[in-house]
Amino acid sequence: MNTHQQIQQIATTDAQLDRAIAFTPIRKSKDLNHLQRRQQQRAISNDMIRVAIAYGQKHFDRRGAIVYTLGDRQLKQSPYARFTDTLRGLQVICLQGLSTPQILTTYWNFDTKRRVRK
Repeated sequence: MNTHQQIQQIATTDAQLDRAIAFTPIRKSKDLNHLQRRQQQRAISNDMIRVAIAYGQKHFDRRGAIVYTLGDRQLKQSPYARFTDTLRGLQVICLQGLSTPQILTTYWNFDTKRRVRK
């Protein structure tokens, strides 16, 4: 079983993900499927995005967007601890001020991905 399937299997039984806020992708008139295309290019599944929103460290960037980042410390106390090497550095960018987070994009932060905590 590959990593995506294992994460999906754990995500189906994780109560924390059920309590996490549901997300919706933003559909801009210029680029209707930006998020889906970026997910496919970067091998990021919807379950990975849900894990980042539920367990990731939340901070704000200089443009006012909410950024969820998965690091070693966040993953250590989660059921996804054995996937730390896979999920480390995942960032999800959402718009601020809405009742449900609307995701702009998602990507891997390679500075965080290279930095391994012990």
